Amino acid sequence: MALTVAPPATRGAPIRRRIGAATKSSTPTRLRLIAVGCAGLTLLAGVVGMVTVSTRHAATVAAWQTAEPLTVDAQAIDTSLADADTTAAGSFLQGQVESGALHARYLADLAQASSTLAGTAQQVGSDPALAASLRTITTGLPTYTGLVATATLEQRQAHYPLAAAYMAEASNLMRTEILPAAAHLYATERARLAADQATAVGSWSVWLTGLLLLALLASLLVAQRWMSRTFRRRVNVPLAVATLLVVVAGAWFAVAVTAQGVGVDSAGVDGSGPVGTYTQARILALELRADDELTLLSRDSVSSYQADYSTAAAQLVRLLTEPASGVSPSERTGLSTASGAYDGYRLAHDQIRRTDTGGDLVGAVRQASATGPTDLPAVSVRLDQTLAQDIASSQQTFDQGMAGAAGDIGGLVWMVGGLALLAAALIVLGVRPRIGEYR
Repeated sequence: MALTVAPPATRGAPIRRRIGAATKSSTPTRLRLIAVGCAGLTLLAGVVGMVTVSTRHAATVAAWQTAEPLTVDAQAIDTSLADADTTAAGSFLQGQVESGALHARYLADLAQASSTLAGTAQQVGSDPALAASLRTITTGLPTYTGLVATATLEQRQAHYPLAAAYMAEASNLMRTEILPAAAHLYATERARLAADQATAVGSWSVWLTGLLLLALLASLLVAQRWMSRTFRRRVNVPLAVATLLVVVAGAWFAVAVTAQGVGVDSAGVDGSGPVGTYTQARILALELRADDELTLLSRDSVSSYQADYSTAAAQLVRLLTEPASGVSPSERTGLSTASGAYDGYRLAHDQIRRTDTGGDLVGAVRQASATGPTDLPAVSVRLDQTLAQDIASSQQTFDQGMAGAAGDIGGLVWMVGGLALLAAALIVLGVRPRIGEYR
């Protein structure tokens, strides 16, 4: 019996039909994976992007509207108390504690410090990091003012050595307990401001968002290419629009976050950074004058005052003449101006010390309390006002920079979320009709 061999085409047909059937049966699964995978990746990128933007915006606003105002208040408390101590010593040296411009300034300093302290305590509440410092200042101020009042009374009764001793005790309390507590308060608030600024420019979540957007874009392009070859259709309009939305969202996100980061960094370099430098310089400058005045009040019997002066003067010179790298041109100009004002103070100090060490205490006291433009009170006020103006200008620069940074990403969180939802819906809309063809 003869065997009949089927033609090759006829023999391979069942195999091709089985392969085609298998391919057709796997296509809906692939389409579902595309829909679920791309839509899910879109929503994930949207959620991560929203969290990133929300965190940076919240930290920017917190630094601008909460941490920085509290830092300003702490700085005001510190400088007001230092100025009160300096002014009390100066007015006592002139014998005018009970009246005159210096006494009025002393009272104004105490009033400002007390008012700001009350507001700060109300805002920070029972924060354990600040409670001890606030308690030290609050309980120490009445004792300080009481000692100054006693010194005034003794002076009116011509008990000058006893009056000077009370004044020295008041200044010692201010400088060993109250001012260190105020400095701790300022340092703590400044550290929180720095932490908020660091959070406002945190980069890891930005990179994660960027990687997710790139992965999503690549997935959409690969999916569209596969669908184009599978279904012989050049463009899937919903998927193409979704891809465009991802590109727009990514570009908008990159530009806005970059601008916000630059704004925060600029606010730190031109604003909060100089504020810290100027504040430290201002407190040191006030300490210098207090050291000079207390030296004369104690009739040179306390050698530590001039030793403290030398230490504070060296620190002040370093601050004004050796700025750290990365200092802005405006800060260099401010430091240069303050350095010139300090030179005037140093000349007055040197003249007083020469007169005093030469045995003319009365002449030294006269130089320390005279009202001429080159005398100690005038040059001290000039240095203090220069630094105070620099602080105010830097604070304004910081506020403007942080306000702009917050505005750069103010509406970005809703844009990211909205575009992510729309893109995910378009992905499902673009894939669903193809899945329906296999039902």
